[in-house]
Amino acid sequence: MIKTSLEQVAREAGGKLIGDGKAEIESVSISTLHPADLFVAVKGEKTDGALFIKEAYRKGFKAALTHALDSSCPLPQILVENSVDALSSLAKANLEKRRQKPGFTEIALTGSVGKTTTKDILSQIFSPFAPTVSNTGSFNNELGLPLTCLKVKSDTNFLIAEMGANKIGDIAHLFSIAPCDVALELRVGFAHEGEFGSRENIFRAKSELVQNLKPSDTAVLNVQDRRVREMASLTKAKVCYFSLKFEPGMEACAKNLKLDNFGRPSFDLFLEGKNVGQVSLPLLGEHSASNAIAAAACAKICKIPDEEIRKALSSLSQISPHRLSLFESEELGKKCLVLDDTFNANPDSMLNCIKIAQRICRAGSFRPLFILSPMLELGEKGEEYHRQVGKAVRDASGSLIVVCQDESKDFLAKSYLQEVPGSLLVRSLEEARAEAERRVKEEEKTLVVLKGSHAFHLDSLAQDLEKGI
Repeated sequence: MIKTSLEQVAREAGGKLIGDGKAEIESVSISTLHPADLFVAVKGEKTDGALFIKEAYRKGFKAALTHALDSSCPLPQILVENSVDALSSLAKANLEKRRQKPGFTEIALTGSVGKTTTKDILSQIFSPFAPTVSNTGSFNNELGLPLTCLKVKSDTNFLIAEMGANKIGDIAHLFSIAPCDVALELRVGFAHEGEFGSRENIFRAKSELVQNLKPSDTAVLNVQDRRVREMASLTKAKVCYFSLKFEPGMEACAKNLKLDNFGRPSFDLFLEGKNVGQVSLPLLGEHSASNAIAAAACAKICKIPDEEIRKALSSLSQISPHRLSLFESEELGKKCLVLDDTFNANPDSMLNCIKIAQRICRAGSFRPLFILSPMLELGEKGEEYHRQVGKAVRDASGSLIVVCQDESKDFLAKSYLQEVPGSLLVRSLEEARAEAERRVKEEEKTLVVLKGSHAFHLDSLAQDLEKGI
């Protein structure tokens, strides 16, 4: 955050300051576990941040912004009607202050799949070139985006803002906080179809990003996704395209795309029609190449040198965890390979993961063992999507364990099961681990594939297998 007096923070937040306002604020946190200058007390479903104002005082915070005063605490407090709205106001004001000086560009991105990985790729391209701020993990909602914007300081040159949506209007709201210069649209897929009601509504929600652009801005669209292509008619901005295939007129595209035995892509990268050299990604899956090319298009628009883009793509590291991470483990009683893609799940990402697993198994003579959980928020087509995934597991000659701790989701779990002979439904991660151990010991070489919606916590099992817990 650009250094601001507490009195000015109160004005920007639309609140009333109680106490001394002379302190200067440079950092903000909604958790007392992450000390900063200003504690923002957010009222959530399970707890109320206003209950932790005393703890914030003990932890050394300079002030609190809250919807409910703690009159027994000497910490200066800014009283607001709604802490989340006030946080958004602070974030917007912080970006407006930075924009008063030259040398600042915001790249915003959205899409049904690939947002966080693409954000990570963008961050690794831009960060060596100039001071860059981006979301942590997939912190992309009404709390995560403002907190990301408040990390912008007077010397920040680039903000990479991942924007998520659970309903129509979400991205328009986030854009009102952080209007961008470059907007990247990745894909209109199936994620959250149950919440949105239809894929057409997902299109409406995602297109809010480009609809709000000015003529001086740039929209970067995936030419291979029909619905994303259609967004060109909805924006006033200049339109550029990216493609996984070589096509004339692309801002960024690829030629000679190949996957190695583990599914890692390599390709010749073309920027504005010029071959800038070969890229070998340390990521898995053809879709990772598409994400990389999307990031390259944005970097080119922002005048990052071609060779810096190419080198950054070939040396990527520290992609957010639980996204197609491949590692060896001996925690199931015998050495095996584990493919961890447990961050979340939708039909697109599930089928991508299975394809990658098939390639790895063919190359290394592994037998695949899939440990899956149901996919959520898919609406009336949920059972059909689960059957499609079950068929893909069967076609991959895999065995299947389904973890479903919530009996109300059994109808989804059983849609997997009915497609895979010998599959098993378990109620806990402990049961899943015990059954996996039995099956791994029976096979000569096993690839264990972990994938499911975040609510079922398969990421905990992945962590245990990787760290030896």
